[in-house]
Amino acid sequence: MKKLLSISCLLGFLIVQNAFSQTKDHLKLSDPYPAPGEKITVIYDPAGTALEGKKDLDAVVYFIDNKNYPAADIDLKPNGNFVKGSFTIPTTAKAFFVKISKDETIDDNSEKGYLYLIYKDKKPVAGAYASKAFVLFTGLGQDLAKIKKDKEEAFLLYNKDFQLHPEIKDDYKADYYFLLGSEKSAKFSNALNEGLNALIKSDKEKDLLLASSISARLNRKVTTDSITTVIKTKFPNGELVKNELAEAFNKEKDVNKKEAMYNAFIKKYTESTIDNKTIQDNFRFQLSGSYLRQGKIDDYYRWENQIKDKSRLASGLNSVAYDWVKKGERLDEAAKLSKQSLDLTKQQINNPSPGQLMSPTMLKKNYESAYDTFADTYAFILLKQNKPKEALSYEQPVYERSKGNDAEVNEHYASILKATGEEQKAKQVIETAIKNGKSSESMNTDLKAIYTKTKGSDAGFGQYFTSLKNAAAIAARTALIKEMINQPAPLFTLKDTSGKAVSLAELKGKVVVLDFWATWCGPCKASFPGMQMAVNKYKNDPNVKFLFIDTWENGDNYLTGVKKFITDNHYSFNVLMDEKGEDGRQSKVVSQFKVEGIPTKFVLDKNGNIRFKHIGFEGSAESLKDEVSAMIEIAANPEAVTAKTEKVTMSKSK
Repeated sequence: MKKLLSISCLLGFLIVQNAFSQTKDHLKLSDPYPAPGEKITVIYDPAGTALEGKKDLDAVVYFIDNKNYPAADIDLKPNGNFVKGSFTIPTTAKAFFVKISKDETIDDNSEKGYLYLIYKDKKPVAGAYASKAFVLFTGLGQDLAKIKKDKEEAFLLYNKDFQLHPEIKDDYKADYYFLLGSEKSAKFSNALNEGLNALIKSDKEKDLLLASSISARLNRKVTTDSITTVIKTKFPNGELVKNELAEAFNKEKDVNKKEAMYNAFIKKYTESTIDNKTIQDNFRFQLSGSYLRQGKIDDYYRWENQIKDKSRLASGLNSVAYDWVKKGERLDEAAKLSKQSLDLTKQQINNPSPGQLMSPTMLKKNYESAYDTFADTYAFILLKQNKPKEALSYEQPVYERSKGNDAEVNEHYASILKATGEEQKAKQVIETAIKNGKSSESMNTDLKAIYTKTKGSDAGFGQYFTSLKNAAAIAARTALIKEMINQPAPLFTLKDTSGKAVSLAELKGKVVVLDFWATWCGPCKASFPGMQMAVNKYKNDPNVKFLFIDTWENGDNYLTGVKKFITDNHYSFNVLMDEKGEDGRQSKVVSQFKVEGIPTKFVLDKNGNIRFKHIGFEGSAESLKDEVSAMIEIAANPEAVTAKTEKVTMSKSK
């Protein structure tokens, strides 16, 4: 399954050339003082950047408005040696940055990015400096456009904006204080303590809530508890109590108790008639999902009919429908739910609702990807209902768009082809899947059945199958060698679930596989059957060790849940528990490894150097086992691989 300059070098002081402001080396704006509501034309020169020579560049502009964070596509068209496009600045925006890329390659402009303030009468609008600071310190710019974090610069920018526009501090102080809390320097700490003391003396619940949050992050339990008591006393029906009731509702497992909690909540708190994304609507969404997972369809529809924002239903409908079809249960109901997920997603594709930090093109791609996932489920259900031709009409487009890179889609497509009598085409699909490392045990079985039927016996199948697997192994190894890196792994010592300390330094001399995961992470859990296969393969090899590092869990009491998950699923994993990081979350080691999403796996060689980094999971358990095995074998002797590659290169150059 995948993160969110110098003050003296302001845009207004840069030279205007040919009616365009040369604000950066390669990107020019039509106005050196871009204003709210203005249409801006941009000209981009890729020469000398990471994008030089690449065609059909993508561009997105992200607007910082301290609320909705909209994004827009920039349609770049050739203009001589340059490309040209335009966008309109929202009236609420305070700053913006432009991301120009091609596939995974981004022009980061020497890590400065293309980051701009917004002006009125040639002066930065109130909140412009603060918005730029937000991009620089939160990692938003880094995650989206590879803009380097700069907390010192952010500190200066916030304070400059507050000095020029003291009236905006209330709108931006939460982010400002979290910036101060992210560093331990005397300058930051003094400013934070001064701000915290002021917040504690406030008679506004919003300020007291912020003070409580800051105090909790600083691990000042006595102060936090004291502030909480004050809030509850002064504001018995305020936001804190409201949020605690919502948290209790979220944690409750008994659906009947959840209903009672919902009814009590709506009597106490009036629901907005304007906003569709309310707490109350989220409660109704949860109730519908609880009944759906229990198979109580009438109760599901009772709550589904009350939901305002039905777009969120699609994923849950697909999940339940897929679970039923895998078990061979309630196929007719599963088909109805699955079709509903498709219809809802099609509506989103045709009329995408605005999303934070998501341009219309990005939103559409996400919805189209979701549609293919749900269409694969629906086709699988139709197959089980003995409707292979109808199933094929849904599955074939999904297979063609996936280009054979999804093992589950490959499996379903081959099964449907076989059911429609197109066995030779199914055979070709399976062969291709095996060669690409995107097959499954079920496909192997189908291939043998087709082979035996065609040949009249299974004689020679073993040799034929081995040749396919060997081709897959060679292709995978070749691809992995190109991805191989050589970086020292951060050293750490963490405790396992029984409290025993495990040190990475003590594992030097062994190949180590690190797998960062969490109990709430769907792709992490989906990858575990394949990881268990890999663990089993190397369980008797003393030179290979697997460490599964649980991280980013919610709350504080997560150890019990981690133990239960591992035990319930019968995994023989050596699980280590990540510790609290500077952000107050369970994030110490995962941050040291600069992980941006989970699951993320690292394979370390015997010298403690990272040789492979693999993010996410897609495919089958078997293909994951094969991939991890290949990485382990290469990491066991990376010098031999490097030497062999250099030898081949030298031979070709003679």
